Amino acid sequence: MNQYLKKIRELEKEIKRLKEVAYKDELTKLYNRRGFKEESEKFISHVAMQFKYPEKRKSVIIKNYSIIIFDIDYFKKINDTYGHDVGDEALKFFSSIIISRLRKIDAVARWGGEEIIVGLVGADEDDAYRIAEDIREKLEKSELNYKRKKIKFTVSGGVASLDREKTFEEMFRAADEALYMAKKTGRNKIIKASNLK
Repeated sequence: MNQYLKKIRELEKEIKRLKEVAYKDELTKLYNRRGFKEESEKFISHVAMQFKYPEKRKSVIIKNYSIIIFDIDYFKKINDTYGHDVGDEALKFFSSIIISRLRKIDAVARWGGEEIIVGLVGADEDDAYRIAEDIREKLEKSELNYKRKKIKFTVSGGVASLDREKTFEEMFRAADEALYMAKKTGRNKIIKASNLK
């Protein structure tokens, strides 16, 4: 019997490890795209239902869902100047700042390269904008200490919310366009998707 319990525990551990590999980014320990989408869909379908059936809105606890897409400014320059190890440390450093500002229910993922996406449960676009600004300001006032080097860097971000968009893809596209505008108009800023319309 003990042998079977031991084997079951080993298998449970292995399943947990495989889930980590499948849903987490190895470098930052944040979700990867797959993990983020799966986590977000739980809330998005719940919120989308209330927009489809407004009479149910009063009984729904989660009223909205918003995303922030962050992109580290001049990331290539960080890698070219200090090396890829420092680029990796910059991603981990920024990730820790984001996580310190979020609740356990919120999701955060490395979307690719230097892009990080945040999913905010219950937040409308204004709430998400305030959180994104807090994170941006905190990073701007911080510095990464790495092997006796003090490195400062900034981020730009785009914010969109489900009450303005109908699907994750539309919300992502709107936030991405806002991020693009933040980059195009000077960087180190956050722009709401609603400001582009």
